[in-house]
Amino acid sequence: MIKTIMMILLPLLAWTALHAPPATAETIQWLTYDQAQKQSHGQDRKILLYFQNDRCGYCRKLEKETLADKELAAYINANYIPVRVNTDKAPRIASQHGVRGVPDLHFLSANGDAIANWPGFIELARLMPLLRYIHTDSYLNMSYSDFMRQQ
Repeated sequence: MIKTIMMILLPLLAWTALHAPPATAETIQWLTYDQAQKQSHGQDRKILLYFQNDRCGYCRKLEKETLADKELAAYINANYIPVRVNTDKAPRIASQHGVRGVPDLHFLSANGDAIANWPGFIELARLMPLLRYIHTDSYLNMSYSDFMRQQ
């Protein structure tokens, strides 16, 4: 019986390995909320929460047009703890963060304090400066518009 199961599973596993998208630094290395809570202890990186669900058209657009960018993915992976939260599967977490719709990006300090959020779709040209503004702690001493004038 084990031999029969292996004969079925091995080709399936081989096919999956060949056709699964590679997890590389060119893609955002999303964590679950629980994984991020464990990983964030002792780290000084801010947390990026991406609230989405499978039915959301703007979530798919955000993932395809903005979050798929290689430079953006590398920046997020290096400077943030990226967390993807499916609001259908984790409504309690979404409620804790005041999520009213998706997509919704929330930026938290390393200790979990809310910094800012961006509800709805955001273009790459707007998200990258926002990530830099928050990562560099510029939000502590200047407005976003002042930060953008300096860029």
